[in-house]
Amino acid sequence: MFEVISIMLSQITPNQEIQFLVYFAAVVIGIQLAIYFFYQYHKIQDVNLKLNRILLSFGAFTFFIVLGALFLNVSRLFVTNIRLRDIYTRIGWIFGFSAPIGFLSFIILEEFSSIMNLKIVKILTALSFIPIIAVIALPSTRSPIFIISIIFTLSGAYYILNFQIKLIKKAVGDIRKKILQFFIGEIISLTSIVFAVQVGLGIFPPGLNEFVYYIGVSILLTGFIIIFFSANDFPPFYEFEWKDNLLKLFIINQKDNKGLFYCDLTELIKKNSSENEIEDDATKYLKEKLLTGGIMGIESIITQITDTKTEKISKIKHEDSILLLEYGIKPFNITYALSVKKDIASHRYFLKSIKSNFESYYKEILLNLDSLKEKQEQFFIGFTTLIESILKD
Repeated sequence: MFEVISIMLSQITPNQEIQFLVYFAAVVIGIQLAIYFFYQYHKIQDVNLKLNRILLSFGAFTFFIVLGALFLNVSRLFVTNIRLRDIYTRIGWIFGFSAPIGFLSFIILEEFSSIMNLKIVKILTALSFIPIIAVIALPSTRSPIFIISIIFTLSGAYYILNFQIKLIKKAVGDIRKKILQFFIGEIISLTSIVFAVQVGLGIFPPGLNEFVYYIGVSILLTGFIIIFFSANDFPPFYEFEWKDNLLKLFIINQKDNKGLFYCDLTELIKKNSSENEIEDDATKYLKEKLLTGGIMGIESIITQITDTKTEKISKIKHEDSILLLEYGIKPFNITYALSVKKDIASHRYFLKSIKSNFESYYKEILLNLDSLKEKQEQFFIGFTTLIESILKD
């Protein structure tokens, strides 16, 4: 066994080593990218925003494509034994054909139904297994049946590209920029397949063949670099309609049930879209002052009825809307109430972002809130600017 390996190693030329090392650099970057996508998903997994599973799609697609090409390159460059080369080639094809399956399986979500037909996605995912079965079952990867079966993988790949285009059009803010960056990097990376096929088929004479190979790897690396920028600091993916269901935000001092901040989110979103002037926040606050006390009253009643005085409630049904509640981290005795049309995960994450920003930005004021004799609400009027920046993401 060791003699066979020794003979194989002695037959490897410097040119083969260089080709492999150049591609192996792309493999390392590609695997790191896939792991980073998985890490980004895990980092915000507790948010329970299902659309963030797009990160798993990106990671799985990158991982399978890179490994598939790695096995095909090892087979082409180093494996001289016909039987062993066939095994490596088949493994490479299996990984490559798994890429569309990996992408599609993570986006079969009701939340994506507005931009794609879930039934078609399920059918394409199932059909994408046919080329993998063909690779395993057929006697040769040069069989016409195998070549025809690749159509199912190409159909899945086409649907993925079409899905991403629709996703870019539908998304807004930073999430749109990140998906667009990934899409551009992905297209550039996939372009390298054209060069890889030409090298694999040996269309060009020696010398020119290696030159085409290095061009293909360079294009692949360029695409991976762009994908890296898309993966870096990927923002949480809100539901598409989350802003349409926002109503009002109240920030309340628990000690005296008085409002510290009020914002009509419906009007604020209209302002950002049409640039129309809206009433001053302080004026709006006065109009809704009684309602803030009412919220605390409702919370108090429900707490008493359910006998959960030591346990904070997180949601109140209020007329035709829902009040989502968050509570300040000690030593802040603050209640954050978000009025929405319906309860979705994005709203809960938005409210947590509000709490985090408010307590971070006004930390010193909140610590000395009891000593402030003036109207406390006047210190927090500027918080509207921070809310606008969150809404624009």
